[in-house]
Amino acid sequence: MKRTATILALVALALAAKSGSALCADKNKPDFSEPPKTITTTDGREMSFVWSDEFNGEGAPDPKSWSYEVGYLRNNEAQYYTKDRLENVFQKDGVLTIKTLKERYDIKNRPGNKGREFAEYTSGAIESLGKVEWLYGRVDVRAKLPKGKGIWPAIWMMGRNINEVGWPRCGEIDIMEYVGHTPRTSHATIHMQKKDGERWQVVSKGRNKRFDAPGEAPEERFYVYSLEWTKDKLLLLIDNEVVLEFNRSDEESKTPVWPFDKPCYIILNTAIGGAWGGEIADDTCPTEFLIDYVRLYQEKE
Repeated sequence: MKRTATILALVALALAAKSGSALCADKNKPDFSEPPKTITTTDGREMSFVWSDEFNGEGAPDPKSWSYEVGYLRNNEAQYYTKDRLENVFQKDGVLTIKTLKERYDIKNRPGNKGREFAEYTSGAIESLGKVEWLYGRVDVRAKLPKGKGIWPAIWMMGRNINEVGWPRCGEIDIMEYVGHTPRTSHATIHMQKKDGERWQVVSKGRNKRFDAPGEAPEERFYVYSLEWTKDKLLLLIDNEVVLEFNRSDEESKTPVWPFDKPCYIILNTAIGGAWGGEIADDTCPTEFLIDYVRLYQEKE
């Protein structure tokens, strides 16, 4: 019986490897295996490994790949994003942790403080802008989400031209968002600028996925959140299951400039409160967003 179970487990891993990255057998622990050299996408294309961060170091994330967003940034969120502060962002034992804290933190001489002397919440946001950017391919992010009312972690991408054209003209791909006031649910969304609209008018398309089985919630175990991106289509997936499909042929007429034909960069962050995070419970913090790896694959030219 044990031999049969082992064979079945190996077959399952092999099948997973044929459709995107192989899924780690133990869904509650980091995956220390090497990234596959090649993967097969949902539509049968073969892609080669290009880059990853497995977060196998100690301390701050690799500065060759990541920089920090700093301050109070958007959506009326409650957290102050810190820079180079290991209490909020650190890697250890093969995992990057973004930790959100409720604390009295002195920010009176720090950037992005919006005139405040102290923050009530701190958290972290790292981005690959100017360091790791790409056009088309597949990205896999294996993560276990924080929990608690008010929490709002995200895995998302923006056009690298954001500083030239602004948002939403640059395009935004939310591979995963989660809000603690609706637990056991993750969200996949894509945004772009609306045709003939004002600067802040947005075309959005999104879907969510519910996790109802015991022990299967995204705050209870690791999942692989993925984007498959071609010139014609964007697919957002969880453990190789398609959650959202965004076809250029369906959407291009809705925007003055199709934004998803230019390179993007990735952001990993945890917000709290704000426009979507909502009310924050007293017992939410501290809470941790755990990222096992970020892996990028592309077709050979």
